[in-house]
Amino acid sequence: MGFKIVELENSWKIGYKLDNIIVNYKEFVIPILISEIDVLLVNNQLSVSVRLLSELSKHNVLVIICDEKHIPSTLIVPISGHYNSLKILEKQMQWTDKYKFEKWRDIIKLKIFFEDQIIDFLKLDKIDNVNYNYDSFVSVQGAEALHARMLFERLFGKKFIRFDEENDENRFINSTLNYGFSIILSAFCRSIVKNGYDTRISLFHKSFSNHFALASDLMEPFRILITFYTYKVIRKLKKEHLILSSEIKTQLIKILEEDMYYNNERIRISIGIDKYVFDILNDKEFKIEFIYDIN
Repeated sequence: MGFKIVELENSWKIGYKLDNIIVNYKEFVIPILISEIDVLLVNNQLSVSVRLLSELSKHNVLVIICDEKHIPSTLIVPISGHYNSLKILEKQMQWTDKYKFEKWRDIIKLKIFFEDQIIDFLKLDKIDNVNYNYDSFVSVQGAEALHARMLFERLFGKKFIRFDEENDENRFINSTLNYGFSIILSAFCRSIVKNGYDTRISLFHKSFSNHFALASDLMEPFRILITFYTYKVIRKLKKEHLILSSEIKTQLIKILEEDMYYNNERIRISIGIDKYVFDILNDKEFKIEFIYDIN
């Protein structure tokens, strides 16, 4: 796995030569070694060679294409990412309802734990006096939705409404959250395929239009990284500067490069995602610690 996150925008042309991305911009020709790249973000105005996309796929580089609003809209995932993918797929298709429920319950408990951890870290009013019920899919989802709503209320105020596009501040918060969640979702899709699983066969999320349902399931505990970053941004910016700028997008992308602790080992979050996907789907024990910095 590489270690660089590369973002290319404007009307550039990129191709492949001798294990490098070749970037043609005006009179400049810039080579970027593919083996050093972990994530490549490109704007839909770029011209990209099919040969390059094939080589990026072979090297398991996560390729994200952004739309005209610079929002991630397309994810390129290799068809085969694991030598034993057929055997793993057969096992995945045999997941029982009991297995799915227990995994989903574990994921939501972990998500709520991290949300409470942020509340403690920021010394905000605790989310208490809630008797969560984890007896069924419906009750687990109800606990997750209720806790998330109360978390957003404490971080962004009582006037915050998820997916609200009318209020300027809410629109900025939602845009930042959505952009960041798209990045995390893309990283999970890449990791799921790398581990030999099919992103469409899920634990909980189900939709005929969601081809990344399993990624939507597994990423839930990692959403807090984006939520926390959005909280930091909203604290620092004045209301007239609430724009999803290139700088904010870059910082959201770079969250994958930040460190975390996984089983007491300090590693990059992108690597931690790989380990977490493998461990949780193979009934392995693991311990996750995120590193928070309010500055």
